[in-house]
Amino acid sequence: MAPSFLSFVSLYGIYLRRCFATSGLTSQSIDIDDETTIHLWAPKPNQTAQKQKPALVLLHGFGPSAIWQWRRQVQFFAHDFHVYVPDLIFFGNSTTKSKERSEVFQAVSVGKLMEKLQVKKYHVMGTSYGGFVAYHVARMFPEKVEKVVIASSGVNMRKADNMALLKRANLENIEEVMLPETATQLRTLTRLAVAKSFNMIPDFLWNDVVNQLYSDKRKEKMELLKGVSLVAGEDTFKLAPLQQDVLILWGDKDQIFPLKMAHELKESLSGKTFVIIGASCLENMGLLCSKNHHYTEADSEENAQAAEIERRIEQETKAEKHIQKLLLLGAGESGKSTIFKQIKLLFQTGFDEAELKSYISVIHANIYQTIKILYDGSKEFAQNDEDSSKYILSSENKIIGEKLSEIGSRFDYPRLNKELANEIETLWKDSAIQETYARGNELQVPDCTNYFMENLQRLSDANYIPTKEDVLYARVRTTGVVEIQFSPVGENKKSGEVYRLFDVGGQRNERRKWIHLFEGVTAVIFCAAISEYDQTLFEDEQKNRMMETRELFDWVLKQPCFEKTSFMLFLNKFDIFEKKVLKVPLNVCEWFKDYQPVSTGKQEIEHAYEFVKKKFEELYFQSTAPDRVDRVFKIYRTTALDQKLVKKTFKLVDETLRRRNLFEAGLL
Repeated sequence: MAPSFLSFVSLYGIYLRRCFATSGLTSQSIDIDDETTIHLWAPKPNQTAQKQKPALVLLHGFGPSAIWQWRRQVQFFAHDFHVYVPDLIFFGNSTTKSKERSEVFQAVSVGKLMEKLQVKKYHVMGTSYGGFVAYHVARMFPEKVEKVVIASSGVNMRKADNMALLKRANLENIEEVMLPETATQLRTLTRLAVAKSFNMIPDFLWNDVVNQLYSDKRKEKMELLKGVSLVAGEDTFKLAPLQQDVLILWGDKDQIFPLKMAHELKESLSGKTFVIIGASCLENMGLLCSKNHHYTEADSEENAQAAEIERRIEQETKAEKHIQKLLLLGAGESGKSTIFKQIKLLFQTGFDEAELKSYISVIHANIYQTIKILYDGSKEFAQNDEDSSKYILSSENKIIGEKLSEIGSRFDYPRLNKELANEIETLWKDSAIQETYARGNELQVPDCTNYFMENLQRLSDANYIPTKEDVLYARVRTTGVVEIQFSPVGENKKSGEVYRLFDVGGQRNERRKWIHLFEGVTAVIFCAAISEYDQTLFEDEQKNRMMETRELFDWVLKQPCFEKTSFMLFLNKFDIFEKKVLKVPLNVCEWFKDYQPVSTGKQEIEHAYEFVKKKFEELYFQSTAPDRVDRVFKIYRTTALDQKLVKKTFKLVDETLRRRNLFEAGLL
């Protein structure tokens, strides 16, 4: 993420809007019907009346709003055309209440827009997704559309073409290609779509682009992708010929829509269709056409602004080189996200009141989900356990349990009030539920259960605002990638490094996103919940969590990109481990089957911990070449909920990595 004091994307957006304005266009919003509003850049009505020029509609591709794709073309064409540049629906400020999501619906909306603007005849040009829309505008409004330009747009794309694109991108679904969530996914999209190389752009700028341009209306944009014919899974896509003259522009290095599709599209459209091929046709279209363009003072001012932006980007890029990249990995429920929140509390400004309040619904959901798990678990044990009687609730509590189980099954949970809190508390105190809780390892009961159940009255208060401790206990499954920048000894202090820590989802379906973050990592912090040796995965109840952690750690260690990367292993949830290991034998886990208890009490706890630690050490050295002396490996005993311990641990991590940097620089 870009530094909080500056977003270069926002800054460049101001520059782009100025470019459109100095080209004679104004920002407008038009209600084309009762459900749909389209934002566009267009000439003022009095300008179209004064100057008789042909009209040109520019339709953008699947990405940011229109101003990000048509700046050069607008600056050139505005001299000879009345240029109309709409944001397609769900891009920029264009929106609809309609449930329609197809490119045909987009085309109908463009037609309605031009009718509202009283433009009787116009040319249409579309690139990428905009090309799909341009084709249908021309097909459905032949009496109004005079000529058509389709630029690098797979209007004729088949299902097989779509699968080939995913293979080139090394991704699993089209949303990951066209709606990037990470810097690396955006790099992949750029590599596929643009001939230029952008290797020198740092991650903070890519992340700024993702956050500013790709995060808005993601759900609706995903629906748009599914609404496109190729995504719907049709093996063939038959195109009706167009009546108009058609110019096809295509980049010969385009990997989104390969060049062969341009020739296939020409054959499909038949009629008067022409193809122009270039390394980056659309990108350079405005420049190719503007060799005789005379620059004004406004142009010079815009160039100066662009130069200033580039200078500041270069300045930030240099600063970026001094930031150490840390990757926080681990299986689901390993405590990674709790450590991430601790860093925000310890080394940043913590959570403001709005952020704290945002956790109210999360905490209440945790409570409803937990009591449902316990109630449903008690019923299962009552039916199947030999000693079933101790899991049977009283008649009154069964009624409460059914009510709470139903609430726990909903998608939207009610705010916790005193009445519901009292019912949950009553059920929680039932001996059958307590017996069930004792077998929580068999039911995916979360670690936060006891804490929240003991604080029900406070958590249900009408004026409740979560405390920092409440936030740390709150369980939200991480999806995607989140990041934070910090220094364990305080920002701007020369004695410590500045780190950027990335946290990713730990569940199996999230791990494919990790690979995008593996480049340029200073160190991996791997979290292993050592208390979970007797539990199964949330996503696979046949798989022991510790065995999954072992396999995952081994896999990460063997990644070629981590050959020289330092590893910090956090043996987490020690507070739970020290209580459990005295009750549940360590050797119930297949990996620890050779463990032999030697004592009781604290001595046994230490013995068990050292055994687990040794297992991880052995795994590390089995996966690391003997000559890899530059690869630092440290193990830390952690409890993610213990703020003092986490602070001490990260200061030790900082010291270790600073010593490694000095060693690499030849100063030690």
